[in-house]
Amino acid sequence: MPLSKSDRSSLKQFYQDLGDEPLPPDSKFYEPVYEALGLDDPVQQISTLIEFDGIESIRLFSGFRGSGKTTELLRLQRKLEAQGYFVLYADALKYVNAAEPIEITDLLMVLAGAFSDALDERLGADTARETYWDRLLAFLNREVAVKGAGVKLEYQTPLKEVLGGLKTSLDLKFELKSATNFRQSLRPVLANKLKELKNNVDKFFEDGIKLIRASHGENTQVVFIFDQLEQLRGTLQTEQEVIRSVGRIFATHVDLLKIPYVHSVFTVPPWLKFVLPNTVPITLLCTIHLWANDNARSHCEPAWDVFRSLVKRRLGDEGLQLLFGPQPGQQALVDQMIAVCGGHFRDLLRLLRDAVVRSDALPNLPVTSALIVNAINAARRDFLPIAQDDAKWLADIARVRATALPSTDAAPVNRLARFLDSHFVLYFVNGDEWYDIHPLIRKEVAEVVQAAAPIAER
Repeated sequence: MPLSKSDRSSLKQFYQDLGDEPLPPDSKFYEPVYEALGLDDPVQQISTLIEFDGIESIRLFSGFRGSGKTTELLRLQRKLEAQGYFVLYADALKYVNAAEPIEITDLLMVLAGAFSDALDERLGADTARETYWDRLLAFLNREVAVKGAGVKLEYQTPLKEVLGGLKTSLDLKFELKSATNFRQSLRPVLANKLKELKNNVDKFFEDGIKLIRASHGENTQVVFIFDQLEQLRGTLQTEQEVIRSVGRIFATHVDLLKIPYVHSVFTVPPWLKFVLPNTVPITLLCTIHLWANDNARSHCEPAWDVFRSLVKRRLGDEGLQLLFGPQPGQQALVDQMIAVCGGHFRDLLRLLRDAVVRSDALPNLPVTSALIVNAINAARRDFLPIAQDDAKWLADIARVRATALPSTDAAPVNRLARFLDSHFVLYFVNGDEWYDIHPLIRKEVAEVVQAAAPIAER
């Protein structure tokens, strides 16, 4: 007998409420994890640094997939606006190709262009006002098409062809993101005109600040959040080139990214931490440690309470009762999923969502322990199979509770970044920084390593 119409309606609502999209600061689903666990609040840290830095600064912010980065950035925006800052937000993926290497000249152009678009959206577009794309097109026609006669022919020809075919500045915006040949042809030319490009960019920002202060007051301070830049990771063919290109920018050119009279917050790939250790300060979101960094992986009850609170926020008391039944069985079923989520809210939400979908096939509610086990097994299969070389590295990480990174070359860094982004490896901070592997794969990793060992070692 199928579930009642009322129960199916509740399941549909549960499914929607368990989504893992970024949360606005006033969402009833937001869990104040930093306050609850006494961890350093990244939003408080960055807002304080912005205040103490005066009129301009640059901050780098990052987090692995599912760490709540965008949710925290939205909270930062709300906090700063409450303090009187004029905050602009832009999505970097609208302007850059995340699959290809990026150069400082690319980033300077899209940074100013994204600021221009965000300013138009905030103040209202004005056809009489010059956008950065207008200004950039004029700059390129003046500095490249006219003065670029000395550049090599293989660069000059495609540049002039594209620039000559651009009808509007919006065409230029499109070409910069989508036309690989155009970007590659433009880079060596602009590399010789980096000073001129930087001056062009800075002058636009200065004009934008004047416009903001004319409408919001002479003492208005501006913050520009450039989100999603951490998505620069390349493809299997380009990932190492992308890592090297991003590393070059933040190792060599970070000063060029400083914007006059603006506090800028860039989200950056978290693997910069490994590429540029102890050189570029990065505020990096950690995973919540449900266990301690000891041999027994001792239970951390305060963290478990945070995850139980999250489930209650999403489902409510009545929802918990309907889906998981009365106590004490209710808590046992919820804890069964918390135990294998690895300290990631996103992983727990996906487990819960899968349990909700599976429960639609039941004759009645609440769910059974067997259903939860099936949902957990399905989540585990998403990690499999695990290659022998990967299993050996993962086993070392689990044993030493560190990255066991053999070098900071692009290839091992990218491999570690994939482990972290896919949650094979978890990053924790509670006093010290440490790492571990996801609880869903501990047994599987050990089995793969054992099977790969020579017979004499077994």
